[in-house]
Amino acid sequence: MGNVVIYTRVSSKEQLEGSSLETQQRICSDFAYRSGHEIIKTYIEQGESAKTANRTELKALLGYVSKNSKNLEAVIVYKVDRLARNILDYAQIKLLLNQLGVKLLSATEDLAETPVGRWIGNQLASTAQFDNEVRAERCTGGMIDAVKKGRYVWKAPVGYINVGTKGNSNITPQDDETARLVRKCWELIDNGMNIEEARRSMTNEGLRGKSKKPISRASFHKMIKNKIYMGVIEKFNLSIVGTFTPIVEQELFLRVQERLNSKNRKTPVYKKDNEDFPLRGLVTCGHCQNRMTASWSTGNGGKFAYYRCSKCNKVNYKKEIVEGKFIEYLKHHSYEPEFQELLMKAIQENLNFRNEANSKKVKELERELLIQKTRANQIVDKNLKGVVNDNLARELLAQNDEKISELSLEADKFKTDPQEDITIVEHSIKILGNISETWLESDFEIKKRFQKFLFPEGLMFNGQEFGTSKLPLCIGVILSKKSSLVDPSGFEPLTSTLQMWHSNQLNYGPIIYNFDNTSGLGWQLYYQAVRRRRRNKLLRR
Repeated sequence: MGNVVIYTRVSSKEQLEGSSLETQQRICSDFAYRSGHEIIKTYIEQGESAKTANRTELKALLGYVSKNSKNLEAVIVYKVDRLARNILDYAQIKLLLNQLGVKLLSATEDLAETPVGRWIGNQLASTAQFDNEVRAERCTGGMIDAVKKGRYVWKAPVGYINVGTKGNSNITPQDDETARLVRKCWELIDNGMNIEEARRSMTNEGLRGKSKKPISRASFHKMIKNKIYMGVIEKFNLSIVGTFTPIVEQELFLRVQERLNSKNRKTPVYKKDNEDFPLRGLVTCGHCQNRMTASWSTGNGGKFAYYRCSKCNKVNYKKEIVEGKFIEYLKHHSYEPEFQELLMKAIQENLNFRNEANSKKVKELERELLIQKTRANQIVDKNLKGVVNDNLARELLAQNDEKISELSLEADKFKTDPQEDITIVEHSIKILGNISETWLESDFEIKKRFQKFLFPEGLMFNGQEFGTSKLPLCIGVILSKKSSLVDPSGFEPLTSTLQMWHSNQLNYGPIIYNFDNTSGLGWQLYYQAVRRRRRNKLLRR
């Protein structure tokens, strides 16, 4: 007989702590051994309902069966209702197994692949669904009766605990100290604090959620609006005064709700990204290093745009001045034509070196692929001659196919399009040759991304000029001096151009290339040009 997998499930914590799982496993194992099957895997669903098929172990089981169906004969369950308590889920699982050629067997029920066996399986799943729905209806009816009597029968919210037994359950304040902390949340908001300030204050005083952790912002907002704290249960379209003790007085609760609703109507929406101010979030104040904001102002019969520092009262720059200086700053970082040409030669030199190496690697992998394909033919020949049995041949062929797939994927990684690479490089160098025009012509989202690439740590502005402590390597390598705006200790150590290139990272435009060959003619010409430019500037000084 063939291989099988076993699936067992319990839906409650009480069953998990009892012997139900062990009983299911034992009966399923005995059934498999009596039938001559070999158990190769067991899936145990711990404490999950079968109302839906969205279960951890069930999904893992179906995934495993899908991948290994050729080596499986059946899936064994203790009962149909352990697999599904929904007729639609049962039908879908059964259809999937049938398509994979895998049987569904029950250790305690007859699910034979006959008209009667299939009818029995459907009836068992339908009965399980009927049982679930009846229980749910009774449970809902019981909860409605409890609400009408003023009892809260769900998990107690923060500040309360569940008390009583089945048929008489309710909630009560946890203790005097916890009730005091919970009540103070509404008192703080009533006295003028906003909801987040109240949350932080009460967290500092020791208020914690059910998990003994600080209450999250979203949970605190829900708590403040939950009428259960003033003793009212709102469930099933009913609004009933509960028989438990409220923690918050009704007048206080309603005053806080009115205050919150009034504030919510007046709260303005602040957008960090504003197309009118593309440099907002990038520029910092040159006096206090605080991030600058920007907005429109009205007065003197007009509307005017300014970049401002919220910390320094004296910092208030007109939009046209800031952005005009920024464009000039970008021009200072653009590549000169001689450097564009030399950089292109350097990159082409390295791309040629990389492409040659890739070509050699692809040839090596293709030779290895040919060896593996020849090996597959040899396995088939030995199987036909009886030297290798069918099971071993299948295993060897599977291993060989896996190796062929790995080699094919590896070979694809080294197959590149040189012309596509050159096109990308040319486009990127063109951008570096005219950075200011690229920024001006870009839409708002591209501007923001481009700024982040050029100035990863932001820009400082003192009203006259910009400065930064960090530039991408492709820009920093061509500059001969740093801005005086930022303290020299904030800059990266001044490194020779050659050492920069030997870091093996050349960044340009939106892409990054890693080069292993830095000794080619292209790089030598580039190094010489950079050194010559720096030397000429020093002489002019």
